[in-house]
Amino acid sequence: MDFKNFRTEEEYISQMHSGALLNPRIDSTFKALFTSPTKEAHDALHSFLEAATERKIRTFALTATEAPMEFVGQRGVSYDIACEFEDGFSADIEMQAFAQKYDYGKRAEYQVARLETTYLKKGSRWESAPVVYQITVLDFAYDPKNKDVVSRYAMRTKDGRELSNSLNVVFIDLTKVTGIEDRLEENTKIENWAVFLKDADNPDKQGIIKTLTDKEEGLMQAQKSLSSISSDRDLWFAQYRQEIAEIDRISNMHAMMQDGLEKGKAEGLALGKAEGLALGRAEGRAEGRAEGRAEGKNEAKREIVMNAVKMGLSLSQIAQISGLNEDEVKEIADKV
Repeated sequence: MDFKNFRTEEEYISQMHSGALLNPRIDSTFKALFTSPTKEAHDALHSFLEAATERKIRTFALTATEAPMEFVGQRGVSYDIACEFEDGFSADIEMQAFAQKYDYGKRAEYQVARLETTYLKKGSRWESAPVVYQITVLDFAYDPKNKDVVSRYAMRTKDGRELSNSLNVVFIDLTKVTGIEDRLEENTKIENWAVFLKDADNPDKQGIIKTLTDKEEGLMQAQKSLSSISSDRDLWFAQYRQEIAEIDRISNMHAMMQDGLEKGKAEGLALGKAEGLALGRAEGRAEGRAEGRAEGKNEAKREIVMNAVKMGLSLSQIAQISGLNEDEVKEIADKV
């Protein structure tokens, strides 16, 4: 249900008594969905891991979520859900609900490298280095030009030859799920997991969820786990606080963009005046002002769009804050 429909924190949390489901795209819910001490959560995580890694996993165990520090000053790493498989392979799973200002690709590379060093035993031969997976579910567009729901990255040569299969990064982009909701029978297992995570808490999508859970046992267990944890008041409170934090973040970003737009207008006006005076004619001044204002305004809007695209905002969100229509936003975004 839309966050704006609730006037108070208590009113928001009271949803738990009406059968509403928590949002599995919120970090705290995502983690509880897979790590609660229940058979449903364990089986759901098992299914998700097999789908994401594309390999059969006989057994796995949850491990420490804080990577050890090898030297003073080393950048710390915290994993949302860390697992080790029976054959020594390991995976970190995390949920990123909101766009980040930093380069998320570089962050993922660092995460998977630290994961490798965490499980590579001191004194071991290089041949024994374990295969590791950094699996990230994104609820924002990391690469707007890429239309795939699932992207897999590994070290290869330009012509596709594999250097090693040790380091693997998997991005699951939930913003692109709409295009695969009507082809559930054709989707890969991880694509159907993406549909579930995007639609599970949406009352209007329960027909799709029923089709998925009837079709795949792992998703049935995930639905049971989500239903169970949705009676937890603490998780509803955590979700409320994260919703508030995101609204604050977007509001602050909008305010900064508006400030940038106003500065662009002022600079454009100043430029118009200078050019108009140089021409020495009244019509030149008027034309200079108009062109200066227009150019300054357009340049500010282009900058707003380019920054918003890099932050992973959708076309509709960018259009709303920039004042452009979605076609104009897309034209600028394609050049980023």
